[in-house]
Amino acid sequence: MARRHELAAGAFAAILLAAGGGAALAQARDPSANYDTRDVLHRLPHGVYQLPTKEAAQGRPVTFELSLAGTYATNAGASRFDAIDTGYLTPGFGVDVTPVTLAGWDLGGGALIDADLYTGDYDDAFGEGRLEGFVFAEHPLGPGRLIAEAVLLGVFDNDFSDQAFRLLISNLTYSLSRGGMNADVAAEYQDADVPELRRTRLTTTLAYTLPEPQLGYDITVEGDLAFSDFNGGANSNRNDTVAALVLIAERELARGWSLGWEAAVLNSFSNRKSSRFTALDLVFELGKRF
Repeated sequence: MARRHELAAGAFAAILLAAGGGAALAQARDPSANYDTRDVLHRLPHGVYQLPTKEAAQGRPVTFELSLAGTYATNAGASRFDAIDTGYLTPGFGVDVTPVTLAGWDLGGGALIDADLYTGDYDDAFGEGRLEGFVFAEHPLGPGRLIAEAVLLGVFDNDFSDQAFRLLISNLTYSLSRGGMNADVAAEYQDADVPELRRTRLTTTLAYTLPEPQLGYDITVEGDLAFSDFNGGANSNRNDTVAALVLIAERELARGWSLGWEAAVLNSFSNRKSSRFTALDLVFELGKRF
């Protein structure tokens, strides 16, 4: 139980820093900034473009995926002044339930267990493990599709011995695809057992995929914008806006293997000065679906 209290205190210290708590806590990372970064880097299994599909399942009711991502981050702590550049590995194991059609809706779900393992002493400051489960319902609407999701996300220390906090996320997304263009807008509410993490989040994404592969890779250029309104504890009335530009290269290999690369520039604006940061993240990911 003592370790559980230490983790909760560490998460709360990061939140207080984001709320203006002081430079002494500069080594702690704001959990909300970490979530926003993972969203930009397509590391959330419930992201619109990561959801299970009948096409990807190829007739299987359940599919599994092993993945290993490596990331170089120029600002691992999402700090305004004390940027730390370091690398980390993210091994993961995911389960996808292939959507079934009921009353015109496609219903599916999935789960992912993964962890960020940092180099050197930074693992104690930034490393974390995650266990996420989600369900979704998708329905055609006009020229696009409407997607409703419910997500339960638990965040732990990186050996999963103790839980730091829990998020319960409700999300509604409208997505539109035409040719190589993809656009979506979303609204979500994140409830949490830590009041400072509760927020309403509005996002929009615009992406363009080149019509022809380059050196065997599908190339996508993407812009992301996310606005957050926090409504709990010390973060009440905090507003963040995260803007990002992302370059993505993806390639399908033989026997269910895939390889991807990403480069993302993020800039966070906020009415709390300590929540402002700029970062460049470079990512590779190797995956195996079976």
